Amino acid sequence: MKKKVYFITQAKGGSGKSLLAFMLAEKYPEAIVLDLDDATTTSSKQLAYRNPTMVPFLDPTTKRIDRGIFMELFQSIATADRELFIADLGASVSEQLPKFFVLNRLEATLKLLHDNYIHIQLVCVIGGANIFNATMSYLVELVESTHATIEITVAHNGMYPCSPTQQESLIQYVERNKLTLIPFDLAEDKSERAMRNIENVLKDGQGLSNVSPFISVYFNESIRELKL
Repeated sequence: MKKKVYFITQAKGGSGKSLLAFMLAEKYPEAIVLDLDDATTTSSKQLAYRNPTMVPFLDPTTKRIDRGIFMELFQSIATADRELFIADLGASVSEQLPKFFVLNRLEATLKLLHDNYIHIQLVCVIGGANIFNATMSYLVELVESTHATIEITVAHNGMYPCSPTQQESLIQYVERNKLTLIPFDLAEDKSERAMRNIENVLKDGQGLSNVSPFISVYFNESIRELKL
């Protein structure tokens, strides 16, 4: 059985990783949700109804990704009876991911995963406005650390629109490095009431199946059109 793992990553906190994890979890109810965030419990709270599997990825002494835990995770994935996995790395783990790729034998690890029919897709969240520089700096570090050996999708969070200059810079970088760029935005309606409804659903942790269809309408189209 072929397995696919979405690693949702970005070292800048508050950029929208957990929001994207929520949208993916709603789009793929059969997927296993993994919370690899060592610092916060945002995904676990927002996705409580999916019982996310908590995986402490960082060594408590060095604060770096533990290679043993990394390999144990994929051993578990290889033997699981599901095909899709959604992993929210959180900011602290995301920050260490490029360093982990540089310090470890990436090609050997990827061959092992390939031999066990496991495909990793890194989904790097990007935002415009005042978080553009920080999120782009991380994307550059991630791309340089993988040397085009891992599929990377750049997911632009519509809650942080890019200026024309930022948009041009982002598109040029994506095209130059042959990356895929997708938008995501939980709802086009940014009215105060819509934002409050969205916030309440995320805080409740029960997913969309337990809310009124008049509220879930804010989400459904965006989730359906998510290009992941």
